[in-house]
Amino acid sequence: MKKKTWLKILCNLDLFIASVAMVVLTLVTAAGVFMRYIAKNPILWQEEIQAFCQVWMIFLGGSVAFRAGSIVAIEMFVDSLPEKGQKIMGYIVDLIVLFVLSFLMVKSHAYIQQVFGQSGRPTPILRIPYTVIYGVAPYGCALMMVSYILSKYLPKFVEAINIDVGKREEEVTAK
Repeated sequence: MKKKTWLKILCNLDLFIASVAMVVLTLVTAAGVFMRYIAKNPILWQEEIQAFCQVWMIFLGGSVAFRAGSIVAIEMFVDSLPEKGQKIMGYIVDLIVLFVLSFLMVKSHAYIQQVFGQSGRPTPILRIPYTVIYGVAPYGCALMMVSYILSKYLPKFVEAINIDVGKREEEVTAK
């Protein structure tokens, strides 16, 4: 039983990190507004933390969105096709999604290495290396590809490893 729990935690690590990034982003932004407009003393490092949280939240949250099936679809067009056409269109969409994510993964890695990797340039105030902030992009793209393939072709595996947030919300409202 403990193995399944650890597997769920490991497989949902992107969800946890994206959630933490969203909470930190919200708190830092709220604190920044308070400090700037009420205390008249802006937080100097606010923008660096916000950029860090936004990038990590977007690229890791994208993986979660693919697993949850929260992706853009053109169902009206596909549903109007005959069954064979729907199947073919499904494969075409798969190829397009995987191509775009592969392209982004390769190009983002090359861009990060070219712009930030050689210089090792850190952020001005907190001295966080830009490679740490933006380095999640290629890994996020790879996770999105894995999540897309798993959710499309192994949905039972995805259901088994996903933390079911919907059931927890129902339990909370039922109490």
